[in-house]
Amino acid sequence: MTSHGTTSALSQTSLAPERLLHSGNSGLIIHRVGMLEYGMAREGRDFSVELIDYMNRAQAGVASTFLYEEVLGVRDRLHWLVHMKSPELYSRLIEMVDHDADFQDISQRDRLPKKGGGNWEKMFLYGSLQETIMCPQHGFSQAEHADDMFVPPATYQTTQPQDTQLNSANAGAIVLRTGDAKYEYREQARRFLYDWSSHLNDALPGRATAFIYEQTWGRQDRLHCLIHLRGLEDYRLVQDADRGETMHKQVYDVERVPGGGGWDQLFAPGSIHDVVLAPYVRPS
Repeated sequence: MTSHGTTSALSQTSLAPERLLHSGNSGLIIHRVGMLEYGMAREGRDFSVELIDYMNRAQAGVASTFLYEEVLGVRDRLHWLVHMKSPELYSRLIEMVDHDADFQDISQRDRLPKKGGGNWEKMFLYGSLQETIMCPQHGFSQAEHADDMFVPPATYQTTQPQDTQLNSANAGAIVLRTGDAKYEYREQARRFLYDWSSHLNDALPGRATAFIYEQTWGRQDRLHCLIHLRGLEDYRLVQDADRGETMHKQVYDVERVPGGGGWDQLFAPGSIHDVVLAPYVRPS
């Protein structure tokens, strides 16, 4: 739970918050998406929560994983955010998958005794499990590059005090905004997103925190913004700030294209979209 009573991903783990990696203090995020079979959705969620609770305890300090449901989107599509300091640590997750007896028991146990038997392989729609790697956008952080971090963590992109920042662990909802920057305007697009997120963070401390990331080992110049909200109801405040006169004057109305032109020329048409995520909470 967050301090104001909204349910967050912290409810998914027994670890203390200071032992967790999240979108603010990690060096990279693996965003995993999977689609549950409708008839096995409850079992799939229960399996996911049990697995990530074990993984977070077994991999404390190496990786922290949280589960989210897609809301206002596709029914029974799940999202996992796996937070790590650096990609070479991924080998420790592989080692656990291959050799950890408790992990194998959780993943291979028969969870469908009344539905013909089976485990996670029957719960998820074939071909729906996909991964994207997102790294905090470098070049805008005021922090020095720590040796154990792939890039400086996103927490240093904003002047919001760290103890009031929202992140993937303590947020009540997350908006994942994605857009493809045009190659010739890649730097201007990154600057626009940074200016936009900075304005939002300055306007809504304690209610919203936005961090920007770039896709790595994937599509060139695909950019992501995680907008962490205190709760779903606070998305209205983001929309109000987005439409506000000050935001337009300081961010949107700035000419960013050489020779003249605004932010709308920086991205491939139709590429900007939002996905709204809420931390999954197992029914009591």
